[in-house]
Amino acid sequence: MSQNNSKVVKNEEGRGYRGKRMEAELENFLIYSSSLQTSEAVEIVVEGADNWLQFHYQLSGKTNTLIVEEDRIVEIDSNSFAILYQKKGCCKIRFPDNCVYKSFGFRVDPEYFVHSFLKDFQELTPIKRAIENNNLFYLDKKYASLDVKTREIIHEILENPYQGNLYDVYVKHKLIELIFYSIPVLRENAKKLSPKKPVKRENIERAKDFIVSNLDQKLSLKIIAKHAGLNEYSLKTEFKEQFGQSVIDFFIELRLKRAFEDIQGSDKKITAIAYEAGYSSVGNFSNAFFKRYGFRPSDLRK
Repeated sequence: MSQNNSKVVKNEEGRGYRGKRMEAELENFLIYSSSLQTSEAVEIVVEGADNWLQFHYQLSGKTNTLIVEEDRIVEIDSNSFAILYQKKGCCKIRFPDNCVYKSFGFRVDPEYFVHSFLKDFQELTPIKRAIENNNLFYLDKKYASLDVKTREIIHEILENPYQGNLYDVYVKHKLIELIFYSIPVLRENAKKLSPKKPVKRENIERAKDFIVSNLDQKLSLKIIAKHAGLNEYSLKTEFKEQFGQSVIDFFIELRLKRAFEDIQGSDKKITAIAYEAGYSSVGNFSNAFFKRYGFRPSDLRK
């Protein structure tokens, strides 16, 4: 595929923004380069006809990308990059006012990428799983910083002097070089962001058992985390991942369950049961109880 046939340059202009976008098709790749300047806050819808795996390098301008399907906003800083797998559909890019935005990137056929590169980067197995299950995927939740080498390769792709078949060969070679260079950078970035020690399941089980055994106590995340040998962040994230609910929701659920049993099987006053469940007012207790069971505490004694 020659450069002349595959390369398209489009001027983009609308209320509050103007810019330019270049796209070039090359076998299993769609390469793009965008520049944009805004005079006011702008939201642009990006529609995708097919699922795609994208390497995105943001050269300048901070933006927010709203992934429509899960209503999630991803903040993207200047001088950063990441890999993501986007399902068919669309997303919205939100540009602030007076934003000078430049980006480079390429989309690659997911199946081609997995079959061509997975053997070289075993940590990309989650991408294969995401593609098979048709799930959104981000290799790294935090974008990694661009360095001089990355920018140099991007510059060589954009400013190459070749035409026709030589263009195809040269650009594909540089794209592969960029892939093999970028993934280890992201890998190192992920290591820096991840906890130094993996959280063991027994630590989370210890936290759970501690909560169950101390329902009468005034527990805090700090107290529970200290007992389990974790920091508060690890406790919150790992507990929810393993048990499907937050530490606080688990604690409240157990207290309400005990309150249910006390109302049904004892002569205690509801006021006393509410206090034992950690509520300072019967009204708050009644509302929480109703939210959990669909009826009021007093209904159990009618």
